Amino acid sequence: MQMMTAYTEEIDEIEDGIAEILGQIDLGALKKNSVGIVTCHFDFIHSGFIAEMQKRLPFELIGKTTMASTNQHGQGMYPLALTVLTSDELVFETGITEPLDPGSYREKIGAAYSATAQRLPGKPSLILTFFPNLKHMNAAMVHRSLDETCAGVPIWGGVATHTDATYDHCYIFHNGNHQKACLAMLLIHGPIAPEFIVVSMPLRNIQKNQGRITESDGCVLKEINGITAQKYLEGLGVTLMRTAPLITPLIVYYEGTPKPVALAIYAVNDDGSLSCGGEVPVGASVTIGEITVDSIMASAHEAMAKVLACGSRNGMLALSCVSRHIMLSNHDEELNLIAKKMKPESGEVMPYMASYTGGEICPIRDNAGLLRNYFHNFTFSACVF
Repeated sequence: MQMMTAYTEEIDEIEDGIAEILGQIDLGALKKNSVGIVTCHFDFIHSGFIAEMQKRLPFELIGKTTMASTNQHGQGMYPLALTVLTSDELVFETGITEPLDPGSYREKIGAAYSATAQRLPGKPSLILTFFPNLKHMNAAMVHRSLDETCAGVPIWGGVATHTDATYDHCYIFHNGNHQKACLAMLLIHGPIAPEFIVVSMPLRNIQKNQGRITESDGCVLKEINGITAQKYLEGLGVTLMRTAPLITPLIVYYEGTPKPVALAIYAVNDDGSLSCGGEVPVGASVTIGEITVDSIMASAHEAMAKVLACGSRNGMLALSCVSRHIMLSNHDEELNLIAKKMKPESGEVMPYMASYTGGEICPIRDNAGLLRNYFHNFTFSACVF
């Protein structure tokens, strides 16, 4: 598989922007099968750019809005970044769900997945996906449904966001259409063995004291070591403010998986339970982490070192938590680092795309070396082909 990228900031001058995109991609070099992945500022949807670009491209698109994007052609808050995957061996099929709601999201995910998978010549090897950003649904439960539906096929992707931390203007798109409540998916069939990289924070930013979850319900953490989650954390000297709980990451060690997962604490409930950004099953161990500017950049350096250690590869897709972008005093610092690391002074440049997301979807290997799908917060995740 080969990867190509293109970039434009021409939101309103559609013809100029599409000409810039087409000038950066060699359509004559496309192989038998191709597909496009787009991250962009929401104005590219409202201006009609996405719909018009789809008409000019000989392959389907999936994508999402984001707070900022970068590839080897540029970076910033207001661009459109296009990634093209093309291959003679791999087969690509895209799909999108009906609008998701708490009562029927499982059925809608199952229907869209089944319809998309049936067009493949065999079982998917990898799923790339973009989730909607919904007030009334936890994305981790959507993730669980997709994981169960695909029977554990590796899933990588993220949640739509935009230029502030609200739900407004968060869109998913599939081909020329845009939606606020739908899930888009790209199913890939064939010989592909990506490397998945997940780094949330350095070990020095994670407390060593660990408790065991003794009561929970999905993403609601009720008790740790037999006492309420809030009381347990207060015993560690952690005060969770009801008005600003997002600044304290919960670090979860799932049973059978050596690498921890960082989750957001969305709310401190009246009964002392915590509403979390991901699942918190009974039996998992938990502690608290600290997100700082230094930890964000240290984890970005660590992640990029792992990307480059993958050796000769065809490309990298990266998604970083939008909270990392917001917390950096220089908001471009992480993207600047990615661009610097991916553009060495000598040697071949690996094509890449990086943007921000409202939740990271990336597998982790368990103790047996098998990939397990997880939902993350506060994390830098990458998929290297």
